[in-house]
Amino acid sequence: MALYGVDISKWQAVGAGDNGADFVIPKATEGVGYVDPNCDKHYQRALKQNKLLGTYHFARPDLNGGIDGARREAEYYVANIKGYIGKSIMVLDWEKNVWDVAWAEAFLNRVHELTGIWALIYMSASVVSSYNWANVAKNCGLWIAGYPSKYNVKNPPVPSVNNMPYKLGAWSFWAIWQYTSSAGTLDRDIANMDRAAWMLYAQGGRKVVEDVKPSEPQEAPQQAEEPKPSVEPTQPEKPQENASSDQKQEPTTEPEPVEQTPEQVESTDKGLTAQEWNEALDKAQKSVELVEKTAKKFNVSIPMSNKVYDVLKVIVAVVLPAISMLYVGLANIWGFGFGEEVDKTIQLIISTINALLGLAIIKSSADYHKGD
Repeated sequence: MALYGVDISKWQAVGAGDNGADFVIPKATEGVGYVDPNCDKHYQRALKQNKLLGTYHFARPDLNGGIDGARREAEYYVANIKGYIGKSIMVLDWEKNVWDVAWAEAFLNRVHELTGIWALIYMSASVVSSYNWANVAKNCGLWIAGYPSKYNVKNPPVPSVNNMPYKLGAWSFWAIWQYTSSAGTLDRDIANMDRAAWMLYAQGGRKVVEDVKPSEPQEAPQQAEEPKPSVEPTQPEKPQENASSDQKQEPTTEPEPVEQTPEQVESTDKGLTAQEWNEALDKAQKSVELVEKTAKKFNVSIPMSNKVYDVLKVIVAVVLPAISMLYVGLANIWGFGFGEEVDKTIQLIISTINALLGLAIIKSSADYHKGD
């Protein structure tokens, strides 16, 4: 038996995805300074409709590094979902610094210490197969994200558990599969379990759930596209406790006091980071330099007037980098963006133009410049 549902945050209207959904998983927290303001609204509406529930924490190892940072984020998450513990599954949304497996493990261990429950971990299919998750897989269920082209459309068909085509790495069983991010503004998911198994995840952890899990899907060749998360605008938010007072439930172990840190801006938890943009621009610049060296080696030159030469130098050195950084600001700070695939395309266009213009001014020294 399978369950179908959505994962949402403040960027989706309350009630989005209600129609036909068996479960709803709203975003709860991020880092140690952000609580999604619509989390409890999403949660309470779904609860009234008798839907299965979960919450997820978006990890920020880039801001709170090391084991101590992971533990503090776990404490912050637990402190803000007290009323949901034991009633909904808990999830670590793992998208930043994917190589730091120890950070994710420390977070999950701390959540277990505080609640007695193992959370699931969400990650893309490529990350599942690229790192050693053996220790995590011993206790934590897998929520895998992968978007085959036939599903990653506005009105996707409904998959079955046997349609999941990705390799599972250290896991022998997948709990949830996010199969599209393009269904309107929604991420859609299929859960490889029934309602009883869902509640066992919420209350007791994966080892118990596996005793009642449905048959494992047949393994299929990996042919699907990588996940293409959409960009969420970023605005500072103040920490708050988002569970309603009549639903408060203390964890099995009291969380240690959460160290108060400056407010963190909600990052592009589904999009490009400024660092990724800068790395791409650096690669483009190195490409220009390589072209220049090659041209000099083979004595290639492109005659042009001094004015054109000077204008192109300004464009390459100032204008295009400024446009690129402006777009980074619009996408990552003010909420402007078109999704990862479009953003990368725009970035590629800018970098390509910059490289072509760089090729046009390869004669950057007096020896190679033939002005008027």
